[in-house]
Amino acid sequence: MKLTSLILFIFITTGTVFSQSGGFAGASQRIGYGPEALAMSNAMTAVTTQGSNAHYNPAHSALFLTHIPLNLSVSSMSYDRIHQTFGAVFQLPPSAGVTVGLLRSGIDEIDGRTVSGYPNGSFDVSEYQLFTAFGIRLSEKLNAGFGFKLNYADYHEDLDAETSVGIDLGFLYKINNHMNFGFSIQDMFAEYRWNSAELYNQNESRNVINKFPTRFKWGLAYQKEQYTVSADYEIQALSSEVTEEEIFISGGRPVLISTTSEHKTNVQQFRLGGSWNVHERLTLRGGYNLPDLTNTDSWGASSGFSLYLPFDKFSPSIGYAFVLEPNRISNMHVFSLSLKL
Repeated sequence: MKLTSLILFIFITTGTVFSQSGGFAGASQRIGYGPEALAMSNAMTAVTTQGSNAHYNPAHSALFLTHIPLNLSVSSMSYDRIHQTFGAVFQLPPSAGVTVGLLRSGIDEIDGRTVSGYPNGSFDVSEYQLFTAFGIRLSEKLNAGFGFKLNYADYHEDLDAETSVGIDLGFLYKINNHMNFGFSIQDMFAEYRWNSAELYNQNESRNVINKFPTRFKWGLAYQKEQYTVSADYEIQALSSEVTEEEIFISGGRPVLISTTSEHKTNVQQFRLGGSWNVHERLTLRGGYNLPDLTNTDSWGASSGFSLYLPFDKFSPSIGYAFVLEPNRISNMHVFSLSLKL
């Protein structure tokens, strides 16, 4: 029987690690989408000058486009992590649009160990998110959107893979010619449910529920022809199962009684981003984020650029972002190719 450190993490520490937002389900899907957004620290809830970003606000799907944008990105990350995205936006005349995207993340070559610490091989962890977002222009100033996410997690060959559904809602309001306000609620109802009954051959096993944080995001963007400045404020509503155990003496014999309760808390985040169109062929970007407002040392930063190639057909562009991850635990490099079909 394979007993790995990852499975122990899932089934033992789920109820105790509830104070750090990065430890909750779906963390890899919250890294970001593409170097354009990551270079601006994901402060994209209200931004419209950098293309459609329905991953951050489904109302962006309704932005009017004269082409079909196609985007592909890959990331170079430490600790054998994987992060890749693919997406496209399609117009639905006269006043709507739909975004389709795929996000893949995971970790390769994890060193598996038994409970006693002996090696028992290596394994990979994979997560996929297939998302689609529908947006409609309700007026010249107001867009609304609805998003549907299908999450898939495969953590170990001896543990059944799990799927989950999440719902997004969003609004985008044009305050004036240069300023937008955006609001979105993301990952509603998303959760993974795990059961190790077959893995350990024990009927006493119960479902373990790992809920995605529900995300409430407010964004402002000031946009002019040469530059964009944006800011996002986010509240993540976190929920965890907490198991407490007590020993009672009954008839001279110890009896272990376990009680499970739900612990709810939240974390507040702030993101700031900006872009500068230096030349018709070059855009520079930068950003700063604070993933926990109660811990000012948790900050991260990013920078990047887009290079627009001199080809009329498909108008290709190359994007790059350098991301200093929160708490400066590591760096990541993100590359993309964008086409206009």
